[in-house]
Amino acid sequence: MVVILGAGLAGLSAAFHLDGRDRLVLEREPEIGGLCRSIREHGFTFDYTGHLLHLRDPSIRGWVLDLLPAGWTHLHRSAWIHSHDVLTPYPFQANTAGLPLDVRLECLLGFVDTLRRPHAEVPVPAAEPLDPALPFLRVAPPPADDEPTFLDWIHAQFGAGFAKHFFEPYNGKMWRRPLDHVTGDWVSWSIPRPELRDVLRGAITANDKAFGYNPDFLYPKHGGIDHLPRSIAAALPDDVVRTRCAAVSLVAGNRRVTLSDGSVETGEVVLSSLPLDVLCDLTVDLPDDLRRDARRLSCVGIRAVNLGVRGEAVHPGAQWVYVPDEAVPFHRIGLPAALTPAMAPAGHHTLVTEISYVPEADPGRDAHLHGTLDALLRMGFLRSLDDVVHTRVVDIPHAYVVFDRARREVLPKLLRWFLDRGVAPMGRYGSWDYLAMEDSLVHGRQVAAWIAARS
Repeated sequence: MVVILGAGLAGLSAAFHLDGRDRLVLEREPEIGGLCRSIREHGFTFDYTGHLLHLRDPSIRGWVLDLLPAGWTHLHRSAWIHSHDVLTPYPFQANTAGLPLDVRLECLLGFVDTLRRPHAEVPVPAAEPLDPALPFLRVAPPPADDEPTFLDWIHAQFGAGFAKHFFEPYNGKMWRRPLDHVTGDWVSWSIPRPELRDVLRGAITANDKAFGYNPDFLYPKHGGIDHLPRSIAAALPDDVVRTRCAAVSLVAGNRRVTLSDGSVETGEVVLSSLPLDVLCDLTVDLPDDLRRDARRLSCVGIRAVNLGVRGEAVHPGAQWVYVPDEAVPFHRIGLPAALTPAMAPAGHHTLVTEISYVPEADPGRDAHLHGTLDALLRMGFLRSLDDVVHTRVVDIPHAYVVFDRARREVLPKLLRWFLDRGVAPMGRYGSWDYLAMEDSLVHGRQVAAWIAARS
């Protein structure tokens, strides 16, 4: 039997692609989906922060469309940036028209300065598969002493002006640490670097060119990203997924999992989408030196303030907004009803703010809620506090994996130790990586192929 810890997208995808094999998915929560879940209250639907499905793999796209036939809305990105009291299109580096003239000049001159010196497209050696049979477990070599940091990369790619007015304040809020403590190996695919002509055009007028990896995406027509995991689970036999069933210990050497009800399950293979640090904590035979290494892994949490609001959105059509202003607690605003009207009752809309936090510097839910409401009023996204008819605050302790020197040093050792014992970490948090939903679906498919090859 294959034991699968976690009924998120990676775990459910693995169970689906292991069709014909004996498998069991164990989920501690009362519902499936992991962070790909939705909350429905008083006519409002809130996801566990923004979940938009960008599909590049044709076979994954075909599978997803078949899972929910006629159930998807095809959307074009409408993302914005709120800075200097102005709303400009994403990405900032190609759309400064409308900002104060001195800001535009500073950004342009800084970008031109980068053209006078060489810059690294990828600031670190490319990540390579730890095991050819599991291509999704990719690790870069330990960082060299002179390897550029994320802060170095920002300045080399975009210049001092763009760094000052967007990249440093925004990413400082998101990562909650000095940016020279973050390595640059996560950024090369996700942050677009425009050509000079695009930067110049965007400083004068609207830039209608699409940038980045996510200009188009899918979202469930009837509201709530949980339609995706639920549709995968509906295609599985009834006895494959067991909820309210937490793993409390793992003996990796014989792949024996003890559950919160005292029962024990043993697998020929164990697949885990649990956060890697959590998996290490519950693995009783993990050597002490690796347990110490696991404690060096870092992540940031996200506190999502979900608001149901009376009336039409102040900026109808905007799907999400990045906020670099350091006086504002959140770094991003989501407007889910712009994805589909099904997210809110008639005559209402929704606002979702994302606040990054680390436990040792967390001011608490009340402070973040009050700060969010005040900021939304100042920024004009709320007309009045009286329009807020529903509030739900959600904490996600593992939200973004921090890419730092420690990750590069300890991740290969931890992953290799588990793989050697037939325990395969997978998914965003199992593989301790920066991944989209599609990547987790691919992980499940690839690990199923790995198991078939082992057999």
